[in-house]
Amino acid sequence: MPRRMKELTNLQFAVVLTLPIIVFLLTLVVYPLGYLIWLSTQEVTFFRGLKFSIVGFGNYAKVLSMPAFWHSLGVSMRFTAESLVLTMAIGLAIALILNQTYYFSGLVRSLTILPWAVSRYATGILFKYFFRGKSGLMTFLAYAVGIEKSVDMLNKDIVVEALAIGNSWNLAPLVGFFILASMQSIPTRLYDLAKIDNMDVFKQFWHVTLPHIRYTLFVFVNIIIVLSLKTFDYIYVQTGGGPGTSSATLTYQIYKESFLNMNIGYGAALSFYLLIVIIVTTLFLYFIWGRKET
Repeated sequence: MPRRMKELTNLQFAVVLTLPIIVFLLTLVVYPLGYLIWLSTQEVTFFRGLKFSIVGFGNYAKVLSMPAFWHSLGVSMRFTAESLVLTMAIGLAIALILNQTYYFSGLVRSLTILPWAVSRYATGILFKYFFRGKSGLMTFLAYAVGIEKSVDMLNKDIVVEALAIGNSWNLAPLVGFFILASMQSIPTRLYDLAKIDNMDVFKQFWHVTLPHIRYTLFVFVNIIIVLSLKTFDYIYVQTGGGPGTSSATLTYQIYKESFLNMNIGYGAALSFYLLIVIIVTTLFLYFIWGRKET
């Protein structure tokens, strides 16, 4: 008589399904993170061979004593805040426009998503040629309308704002389409009832649309903050951290210390401060906003 196979419990079945993912995460996340922690406690020298010297938390203390760290932190926060406001505002506007029905709506939706399809590297190159001084597109447009003066938006005073504009151009379509998906899940009868109550367009948005998209807004506020804080390639291509150090964000400072100055341990410690900033920011948003939505 054939032996009857024992059925798996729900917990055992879940473990079997998730085990490959757990192994994958341990391999690609935990090991590199552990190595980075170890590296941040070392002073790495390359003179006469690769050498490691234990400095403990010396690299972390050194980071806090360096003005370059506080400057780059301020640049990162300014860039992130401006990118967040612009991206969410443009994304919401895109969703509201695409939520309307008109003849070319399908074509408009296809064209709207194109900026999101452009790589971060290509976005940096595009806006570099758009914003730079004498040979930039904005200078050409200024001369075309009779303004005989070059327009350089990559100067040290407004370079962060220029970076935020390009970053928002790239990310806003993604936000817009997810907000649009949330809007289209709202029952139409709610809008019919709002019209019966003589609500204008603004009141319909505030009392009907906004409550249904609040969770989507919360999710994408977090996503945009994380993406903006860890942006490197876009900034590197467009400004290279300049002029001077005007656009040197934390990610650029990590690159500079780790690969240009070859301060590997110091760069590893810098990257942990970036991780702390991301975690603290997202947790703060969760406690003041997220708990109300979940």
